[in-house]
Amino acid sequence: MFKHLLASALLMLTALGVSAQDLAVSGQVTEQTTGTALPGVTVRVKETNNGTTTNTDGAFQIRAKEGEVLVFSYIGYASREVSVNGNAGSLQVELQPGNTQLSEVVVTGALGIKRPARELGTASAQLNTAELTQGKVVNPILGLASKVSGLRINMFDSKVDPDVQVNLRGIRSHTGNNAPLYVVDGVPIPDINRLNPNDIESINVLKGANAAAVYGSDGVNGVLMITTKKGKAGTQRINFSNTTTFDKVSRLPEQQTEFGQGLNGVYDPLQYQSWGPRFDGELRPVGPVLPDGSQWQLPYSPNSDGRKAFFNTGFTTQNDLNFSGGDEKTTYYFSLQDVLTKGIIEGDKNRRSGARFNGSRSFGKLSTSYNLNYVFNKSDVTQSEPWSTVYRLPVSLPFADLKDWENTPHANPNYWFSTNQPNPYFNADNQRTVNEQQTLTGNIELNYELAPWISAIYRLGLYSRNTDTRTTVGKFTYTTPGRTNIPGSVNDATHNFRRINSDFILDMHKDFGKFSTRLLLGNNVRTDDSKTTNLSASALVVPGLFNQDNRLGQLGGKSGISQRRQVAVFGELTAGYNNYLFLTFTGRQEAVSVLSPENRNYFYPGVSSSFVFSDAIPALQNNSTLSYGKVYASYNRTGNVVVEPYQLQNVYSQTDGFPYANLPGFSLSTSDANPNLKPEFVTSFEVGTQLSFFQNRLNLEAAYVDAKTTDGTILADISAGSGFTSAWVNAFKASNKIIELNINGDVIQRGDLVWNVGANLTHIRSEVEEIYGGIDQLFHFRQNYLIVGKPYNSYLFTDYKRDPQGRVIVDPKTGNPVSGSELYYGGTGTPPYQLGLNTSLQYKGFKLGAQFDWRMGAVVYTEAAARMISDGTSPLTTQYGREPFVIPNSVIETSPGVFTPNTEIQTKGDRNYFANHYATVQSNYAVSADFFKLRELSLSYTLPMEWLDGQKLVKEATIGFVGRNLFSVWAKDNIYNDPEFVYAGGSSEGYMSWRHLPPTRTFGFNVNVAF
Repeated sequence: MFKHLLASALLMLTALGVSAQDLAVSGQVTEQTTGTALPGVTVRVKETNNGTTTNTDGAFQIRAKEGEVLVFSYIGYASREVSVNGNAGSLQVELQPGNTQLSEVVVTGALGIKRPARELGTASAQLNTAELTQGKVVNPILGLASKVSGLRINMFDSKVDPDVQVNLRGIRSHTGNNAPLYVVDGVPIPDINRLNPNDIESINVLKGANAAAVYGSDGVNGVLMITTKKGKAGTQRINFSNTTTFDKVSRLPEQQTEFGQGLNGVYDPLQYQSWGPRFDGELRPVGPVLPDGSQWQLPYSPNSDGRKAFFNTGFTTQNDLNFSGGDEKTTYYFSLQDVLTKGIIEGDKNRRSGARFNGSRSFGKLSTSYNLNYVFNKSDVTQSEPWSTVYRLPVSLPFADLKDWENTPHANPNYWFSTNQPNPYFNADNQRTVNEQQTLTGNIELNYELAPWISAIYRLGLYSRNTDTRTTVGKFTYTTPGRTNIPGSVNDATHNFRRINSDFILDMHKDFGKFSTRLLLGNNVRTDDSKTTNLSASALVVPGLFNQDNRLGQLGGKSGISQRRQVAVFGELTAGYNNYLFLTFTGRQEAVSVLSPENRNYFYPGVSSSFVFSDAIPALQNNSTLSYGKVYASYNRTGNVVVEPYQLQNVYSQTDGFPYANLPGFSLSTSDANPNLKPEFVTSFEVGTQLSFFQNRLNLEAAYVDAKTTDGTILADISAGSGFTSAWVNAFKASNKIIELNINGDVIQRGDLVWNVGANLTHIRSEVEEIYGGIDQLFHFRQNYLIVGKPYNSYLFTDYKRDPQGRVIVDPKTGNPVSGSELYYGGTGTPPYQLGLNTSLQYKGFKLGAQFDWRMGAVVYTEAAARMISDGTSPLTTQYGREPFVIPNSVIETSPGVFTPNTEIQTKGDRNYFANHYATVQSNYAVSADFFKLRELSLSYTLPMEWLDGQKLVKEATIGFVGRNLFSVWAKDNIYNDPEFVYAGGSSEGYMSWRHLPPTRTFGFNVNVAF
C-alpha cells in the first residue's frame, strides 16, 4: 500500500511540476485581410519582460506557462492577446490593420536588429514602402524629402540621372562627407541611388549619433536602416506595376523682352549680346550672308518665353515585376525593374535595369538569409551645358528653327550668327558622355541559436560598382573664316570600387524577474578598394571615328589604385526595468588605415536612456487622454575621418617640362601631408519626448540636440615659404543646436473615411566657435567661408564701397559706383528652418496623399546672374530703360570721411555700367532661398474585391495619378532658379553654378496589379 501511495504522490508532484514548467509556444502571425506573413511582430508574455519577435516567415517561438497571455503587437496593426493553453504548438494569429500605437512600435535598430522603439534613447523615424513611394520616384532618397524632421534632401538639378545631397541634423564636417550612412539589410553600403524603391519594405532613420555609434565614424551623421522586402510563408504573390510620368520645365530665369541683339544701342546681326536697340517688330538680317546669297531674316521682336521651346518634354516609364512566397522553412522574393528616362535636353537619356533576389531558409537552430541585387545603368548626356548658352542668347531667336543644324544653313556652325556662343543644339549633339555602370550588392547572414538566450550572427556583404565612361567631342572643320576648328577628342575611363564588409555579432538576452538585459558584442572588418584608369586622345584625324588610334600627337592617360581598411570591435548593453525604464551603453574601438599609426586608433563611448512614464505611473495607466508618454536622453562622442587614402603621405608626380624639355622629372605635391592629423570628433547631447493622445489619434514628438564638433578638419592655405601651399589641419570648433517637432493625427476617423494630417519642423542654429590660430574667417569654396560667430556654410559676397550709413559711394566723374575691397556677410546657405507638411485622405478604395516642403532663412546666389547681366538678357538691365540715371541712395565723398548725397551725377546705364560695375558685385544677385512647394501629390483607386469576383487571376488592382513639384513659390527677389538646387559637396548649399538646368514639373499615372 505504501508503495502505491508513494507512487501516486510522485505522479502528482510530477504533474504539478510539469504544469508549472514553461511550454514551448510556437506559431505564425499573418495579416487578417491578405493572409500575408508579418515579420518583426513583437510577441510578449503579458506583465513580464519575456518577449521575442517573428522571423521573416512570420513564425515565432516563445516559452510561456499555461494560462498566461501572449500580446502580439506590430506597427500599423491593432494589438491582439491570446491565452496559452493546449494549442501551444500551433498558434495561428491574425492581426488587423489599425492605429499605430507608439507603445508597441518595433523598429529596425543599429546592426539591423529589430527592437521595441520604447528602448531607444534617441529619436528615429520609420517610413514604410507606401510612404516612400507615394511620389513614384526612381531614386529612393528623393522619396524621403520633407518627410522626416532633421533630414534635408537636395537635388543637384533636373538632369536625367541627378545626384542628390543628403544631410541629417545639420553640417558637422566642413570638408568631409555630411551624408548619413546607408545600411541595407544590415550591411553598410556607400549609396542607395541605384536601389529600387519598390523593393524597400521600410526605412528607419536613426537620427542621433548615439543610435549609430556602433557603426563608428560612418555613423556620425546618422544612419538610414533600409529593410528590403522578403517573401511571406504560405503566400504566393505576383505583382506588376507601371508608372509613366512626364517632365515639363516649370520656370526659367526671368529675361528682359525690351532690347535685342547688338552693342551700345546699335543692331548687329553677328552679335549674340542683347545691348541693341529696342524691339520694333521689323524684319532684320541675322547672321552672315549664306553661299546662295540669302540671309536669315527674323522679326525684331521678342518670343515670349521662347527659351522653353529649347526644352523637350521629358518622360520616365517604370516597369516593375516581382514574385514572392514561401513555406514554413523557406521564403523567396524576386523582382525585376526597368526604368527609361528621356530628359528635357535633346538626346539626353538614362536607362536602368535591375534584378533582386532575397531568400531565407531555416535549418533547426540555424537561420539563413541571402540577398543579391544587380543593376545596370546607362546614361547618354551632353557635357556641353547647352542651357548656359540659351539664357545668354537674344530673346528674339526661335529655337524651334535651330534644331536641325545639319540641314539648316543658318543653324549650321559654319553660318551660325555668333562666333562666341555656339548653336546649343550643335553642342548638345557634338559633345556627349556615355556612362555604363554595373552595381552588384549581395550579403549572406547566418544566425545560429547557441542557447535560448544567445545567438551568433555572421554577415558578409559585398558592394561592387564598375563604371565605364566614354566622353567624346566630334571633330569639326569650319569652311568659313574667322572660326576656330574643333579638333575632336575621345576619353575612355573606368572606375572600379569594391567594398567587402564582415560583421560577427553575439546577441545575448536574459531576463531576471522585472529586469531585462541585452548585450551585443561584435567585430567589424571593412575593406574598400578603388581603381581608376583613363586613356585619351585630344586631336582626331577622321571625323566621327572615336578611337585613340585615330589621333595626332601623344596619348594621354593615367591610373590610380587605392585601398582603405578599418577594423573595429563594438558592444551595446541595454538594461530594462519592468518594460518602462531602459539604459543603454555603447562603445566602439576603431582603427582606420588612412591616418598615421599614432592617431588611427580611437574609441567612441555613448550612453542613452528612455523612460515610458505612462506605463510607470499608475495614475496614467489606461488614461483616456494620454495614451502613451516617453522621455529619453542620450550622450555620445563619435569620431569622423574625412581624408582619403594616401592624403597624409607626401607623394611625387611627373610634371611636364620639369626640369626642362622632355627630360623625366618628378615634383613634390603642393599639399603638406600632416602626419599629426586627428579625426574630427562630434560630441552630442539629446533629450526628447514622445506623446500619444486620445487612443493614439494624436501623436507628438519633440527633440533637442546640442552637438559640438572639435578638431574640425580643413585643407588650409599656408605660406608658400614652407615649400607647400596647403595642409590638412585640425582647425576649428563648431556647434549645432537643433530643435525637432513632429505632430500627426487623424482629424476624421469615421467608418470608411479617414483623414490624417501631419507636420514636421526643424530648426538648426549652427555656429563656428573657434578657428585655429585665432583667425576670424577661413575660405572654403567659391564665396563659402568659416566665420567665427556665424553659422556653418556662411557666405561672404562682394559689394560696393559704402559710407558709414550704408550708402553707395560713386565716382564724381562717371557716376559709377566704387567697388569695395571688403566682403560683406550675406547669410547662411543652409536653411535654419524647415517645415514638412503631409496629408492623406482615404475613403473606401480612394486614397489621396500630398506632401509639402517649406524652407526659410537661407541665402542663394548663382553665377548665371552675372552672365545674364553682362550679356544684357537679365531684366535687371532694363530697370532704368538703359538711359543715364542716378544710382539710388548714393553719395559722393567730397573729402576724406565726408559724404554728400548724390542727386545729379548719373551713370550712363549702358553695357559698361552693367557688365563692369553691376555684374561683378554679388550683392546685386544674392537673394533669399526661401521656398514653398507641393513636392508630391498622389490619387489612387483600388478596385473593389467584388469587381474581381468570378475570376482567379487578378487578386488586386489599383490605378492612380501622381505629380511632383506641381507648384513652387520662391522669394520675390529670386528671379533665377530653384533654390533647392546645389552645386556639389557636403556644404555647398546656397551656391548655384551657371550650369544648373531649370526645375521641372512632373505628372503622370500608374497601374498596379497583383496576381
